[in-house]
Amino acid sequence: MTDLFREVEEDLRREQFSKLWDKYGLYLIGFAAGIVLIAAAFIGWRAWSNAQKVELSAQFDEVVRQAERAQPQEAAALFGSLAAEASGGYETLARLREADALLDAGDRAAALAAYERAIQSSAPAIVRGMARIKAAFILVDEASYDDMKARLQPLLTGSSPWRGNALELLALSAAKEGVWQDVNTNAQAIIDNPSVPAGLRDRAHILQALAAPHLPRAGEEEAAPAAAGTVAEEAVDEQGPDAQEETE
Repeated sequence: MTDLFREVEEDLRREQFSKLWDKYGLYLIGFAAGIVLIAAAFIGWRAWSNAQKVELSAQFDEVVRQAERAQPQEAAALFGSLAAEASGGYETLARLREADALLDAGDRAAALAAYERAIQSSAPAIVRGMARIKAAFILVDEASYDDMKARLQPLLTGSSPWRGNALELLALSAAKEGVWQDVNTNAQAIIDNPSVPAGLRDRAHILQALAAPHLPRAGEEEAAPAAAGTVAEEAVDEQGPDAQEETE
């Protein structure tokens, strides 16, 4: 009897499955086919993307080799052509190398424009930060201190690997305008950072040495008001009682 019930139950299940298949079978097939197509498309895109990266890497290496044998202006043209064809990180790297070559060729305006394009790109922050530092280096002699602060502000966070370089450029810009307290402050911020390279720290000490003669010595700021008060009192005493009454 138990076997009979089991057979009847299995027949009912088969019948229910058959009805469900007749009703939804085509949709299930389409859904499964869609999953397969999506997976195949993703795998295909990933393979194509990897192939593109390999090809771009080879192109970049070849352009670097050609540029090493070329004049700066020719090297800039080579990297500019590669940047126009490439995408992502290789496009930005090509823009940076183009700007470097233009700077070597003496074309500061074109180099700055190339750095600006790299800054506005979608490259990783560390690459865009390098472009920002190089652009600021071009401008440090002509831009105002306020302009330099605005330009370098994104790199002044504690997490930026370019913070030390940004502080050095700000110190140089402040020195150009005679803002010696800021020169000292920016240089000290570099010295206090244990992760900066030794060369950068050495230059910060030099900047502080340049600023030192222009800074008030310890105690001078407090002594100055007291000295001024003493001089005023002596002047009143010399003028006599009438002058004291007028002062009161």
